[in-house]
Amino acid sequence: MTLEPTAGLLGVLAALLVLVVLGIGLAAWVRRRRVRSPEEHHVTSEGGPDVARWIDEGRKLFTLWQERIERLSELQSQLAAMAHEIAELQAQVGRIDALRDELRRLREETERVRSERDALRQAMSRIVELAHQRKPPA
Repeated sequence: MTLEPTAGLLGVLAALLVLVVLGIGLAAWVRRRRVRSPEEHHVTSEGGPDVARWIDEGRKLFTLWQERIERLSELQSQLAAMAHEIAELQAQVGRIDALRDELRRLREETERVRSERDALRQAMSRIVELAHQRKPPA
């Protein structure tokens, strides 16, 4: 039971991760296409400035991905803690339900004992009344 919300959230996070990866890949592809078009940008024969820029962008992307992976790890640990907390709360709810059932049973038993007590009181009252009626006046 506790794994269903966790699995669903992990599925959503995985889907978001795939979308982010596809977006970054598409952005990189668009950048490469722009760099290759002769009217927008001149590619040098040595490739010095362009290669350095690509390396710098690669480093930035790598750093960004490291940060996102760390954040994802934090979120996973938070999810695990939440799943544990949910399991504890469900156990407490189970104990509360058991206590309610016991209380209901005790109330029914109390009502039964009261009925018996009232019946016994009535019987004793009737016995006392009959005893007074049979008793000869002194």
